[in-house]
Amino acid sequence: MPLNTRGAVVGIVKRCYGNPGKPWTRPGTSAGWARLTYWRAKLLPEVHTMFAAQPAWAKVLGAAGLAIAFVAGSSFGPHTSPARAGLTADLLPGVAPAGDTSSVVVTGTAIVQVTPDLAHISVSVQTSAPTATRAAADDAALVARVRTHVQQSGVRPDDIKTISFGVFAQYDYRNGTQPALLTGFTANHTLELTVRDLARIGSTIDAAVAGGATTVQGISYDTSDRGGHEAAALAAAVKDAHTKAQAMATAAGISLGNVLSINASQQYAPYPFPMMGAARAGSADTQIAPPNVQLTVSVIVSWAIAR
Repeated sequence: MPLNTRGAVVGIVKRCYGNPGKPWTRPGTSAGWARLTYWRAKLLPEVHTMFAAQPAWAKVLGAAGLAIAFVAGSSFGPHTSPARAGLTADLLPGVAPAGDTSSVVVTGTAIVQVTPDLAHISVSVQTSAPTATRAAADDAALVARVRTHVQQSGVRPDDIKTISFGVFAQYDYRNGTQPALLTGFTANHTLELTVRDLARIGSTIDAAVAGGATTVQGISYDTSDRGGHEAAALAAAVKDAHTKAQAMATAAGISLGNVLSINASQQYAPYPFPMMGAARAGSADTQIAPPNVQLTVSVIVSWAIAR
């Protein structure tokens, strides 16, 4: 503790326990405790000011020394009281006994392979024309044909949804040496087709291309029973966490108590299957073999340590 802080602490303690030139009065007596209580109330602002002026390391050492001095002094004599027990905490604002937070915290993980029963196919129709109106009209006509063809292949009307649509101006920049020249407009319409019979994925793609789709952007797979698979994965992840926690507790020679908290995070990734361009109309039927969908779940579980 710095000399100036140590001297201040000694002075405060002396004023609490006795007056200069007189024998110190033990705080275990009524007179001594009355004097200690009086100076405690009087000197609190001085203590706070003294510690605020010190560096961080000096505050810690000074606080420790002051606490020891008062605790030691208040232990003299047979008399104790709740007020005396709270003296140290009052003198050291912001310092309180830490609660018992002993726990075992473990992360559990589960990976579930799910057989998909849904496929989402993204197809685009793109047209170009001298005007934006003509480009949009031509594109709309082709999209209508695509819808008709895929419905005939077994896709339900409400399983055909627009993902994006736009009309864009096209320019010729002439290598950047001349002002850009407007050359026309391009319209692009992207559809998502949901196929519920995975055996029809290939025929649905062929139907979309035959109807006028210019690009098949890819396929993603999913399941209609997400809730059931997520529940199974969460249960497996918690079981994994408990197995790890039990092994740690056994090795440490402790026992697990009640669960204090559980937090979960999950990643359900529909499997993407990119396709380059569109298949040619009239070619052999497109064959698609769906892969499994992977569901990954992690949980963080905290157990109390049994007493």
